[in-house]
Amino acid sequence: MTNEERKREKAVKKIETAVRKAVGKGVSKKAIEDTTGQAIVEATEKVAAKKAAVNRTLAKEAPAKKALARKAPAEEAVAKPI
Repeated sequence: MTNEERKREKAVKKIETAVRKAVGKGVSKKAIEDTTGQAIVEATEKVAAKKAAVNRTLAKEAPAKKALARKAPAEEAVAKPI
């Protein structure tokens, strides 16, 4: 079982317990469905935002590493004559 599956199961359990509590308090089914739908939409947006942020940071880091690799031989060449 992967971490994503565990997180998904945990989220489903939280939603189920929240729905059970709401039904016990007498909240209408329509209100429960609306709230649950909004929570799911917000969660999917968060996941998409995180994935986009990770992709942006990885894309930015790659050129920086290449630039450092190019600078290293020049510094060694300057250090040898001294």
